[in-house]
Amino acid sequence: MPKDENEVPGCPGTVGAWLRDFLTKPHDDLGRQGSVCPFVDPALRAGSLLSQTVDYDTEAGWSGIAETMRHQMDAYNEHSWPEGKESLSSLVTVLCGMPEHHWPLLDEAQRRVKSEAVQRGLMIGQFHPHCPEPSAWNPLFPVSRAPEPLFAIRHMALHDILFLHGSPSLFDEYDRRFGRHYNNERSAAHLPQRFVDLYEEAKGKGRGKSEYIDYQSIDTLLSLQQPHTSHPAEMTFYLVGQAKELLFKLVYEEITSARLSLVVDHPDEASWSLRRASSAMGMLAQAWDVLARISPAEFNAFREELGSASGIDSYMYRMVEFTLGRKSESMARRYASVPGVSESVHRTLHSSSLYDEALELLRRRGLLGADERSTEAARRAWAHVYREHGPSNDMFRLGEALMDFAHGFGRWRSLHLLLVERTIGNKAGTGGTTGVYWLRRSADHRFFPELWEARSDLEPGPSSW
Repeated sequence: MPKDENEVPGCPGTVGAWLRDFLTKPHDDLGRQGSVCPFVDPALRAGSLLSQTVDYDTEAGWSGIAETMRHQMDAYNEHSWPEGKESLSSLVTVLCGMPEHHWPLLDEAQRRVKSEAVQRGLMIGQFHPHCPEPSAWNPLFPVSRAPEPLFAIRHMALHDILFLHGSPSLFDEYDRRFGRHYNNERSAAHLPQRFVDLYEEAKGKGRGKSEYIDYQSIDTLLSLQQPHTSHPAEMTFYLVGQAKELLFKLVYEEITSARLSLVVDHPDEASWSLRRASSAMGMLAQAWDVLARISPAEFNAFREELGSASGIDSYMYRMVEFTLGRKSESMARRYASVPGVSESVHRTLHSSSLYDEALELLRRRGLLGADERSTEAARRAWAHVYREHGPSNDMFRLGEALMDFAHGFGRWRSLHLLLVERTIGNKAGTGGTTGVYWLRRSADHRFFPELWEARSDLEPGPSSW
C-alpha cells in the first residue's frame, strides 16, 4: 500500500526539487511560453498536489504497474481535495526500488492504462530519467524526464486535445467534456488555432454502428479507401498498402512485447512473441505476390496520382525499424510536422531497441562483459551460445527466434526489390528515392548483424550439447 506524503517536501529529495525547480519554470526548448507544466505551481500554491510512494514489485512486470495506476486512480477520486481547488488536484506516485532496466515497463503501463484514465476524465503521465515522451510543442524536448520513476494523475483539461486527438475513442471522451468550447463561436474565438485545427480534424472521423462494427471499427476501417482514379488495379494497390500498414502495426506490437519480456528476463516469452512477428512478416511477404499481379501498364495508369507519396514515409514501418535497432534521426525528422505521429516516432527513436535489450540480457547472464560494447564482443557471445548450448537453452531459442525474424524481414525486403524491378524497372521511385538502387542497398542490411556473423565462428563437427 502507498505511504502518504501529504507535503511535497516529503517526496524523495530529487523529486521535490524537480517539481519546484523544473516543472514550475519556463524552458527555452519547451516550444511555448510559460512553465514546463502549467499545473504544478498553482497546485503547490493551493495545497492540492499530493505525493505518495509505493514499493515496486520487480516480478509483476508492466501489468503490475498498470494495476498500481488503477489503484491510484481510485485513490485520486476518493481523496478529499481542498474545496474549490479540485481542478488543480494532482497525485504524484513515486515507484521506489524500480531498477533502471525496468523503466521501459512504466512507459508500457501508461500506454495501456491511458484510455481507462481518459474514460474517467483523468490524464495519467509517466516520468523517469530516460522517458522518451516529447513536449507536445517541441518533439525534440524530452519533457517527461524525472530523477525517479513516477507517474502523475490529474483531471482532464481543455488543452489535452494535444494528447487525445489521434484516437477516436479518446477524442470522443474529450469531446463530450469540452466540445462546447469549440462549438460556441464566442468561446472558440479565444482558443489557440492549433486546438481548433486538431479538434476539427478529429471530429471528422467515423464510428461503428453495431457490436461487431464497434469492436473492430469496421465502418471506420472500410471508409478509409480513397483511391484517386477509377482504375480497379489502384484499389488493389491501395488496399494492399493499408493491409501492410496494419501488419506493420502487428509486427510493432509483437516486437515491443518481446522487448519488454527481455527487460524482465523472460527470453522464452520474447521468443513466443517473435514467432507471431515472424508469421506476420510472412504475410507481409505474401502481399508482394498480390501486387505482382498488377502489370506495369496497369500501374502506370494511376502512378502519376501517387505524386510524392511513398512507402518511405510509412511511420509504422519506421517505428518497426527503430524498435529493431536501425535508428535514424534524419528519417524521424520526416514526421516532425505530422501531429500525433511525430510524438510516437520520437518516442520509439529514443527508446531502447529489441536488440539493445537482448544484449543487456546477455550481460546479465554473464555471457557479455558489462563494459563490452563492440560488435566483435557480441559476435563472440552469440557464438558461445550456439557452440555450448542447444534447443533446451532459452538463450539459444532467443537467438533462433531473432534470426527467424531477421530472415523473414530480409526476405520481405528482397521480394520488395524484385517486385519494383518487375513493375517499374530502373525508373526513379516515389518519395525522392532512386527506386531499385535504394531498395538494393536496403536489402543488403541485416538486423542483429552479430547473430549472422556468429555463424562464421562455428566450426564443423559435433557441438558440446
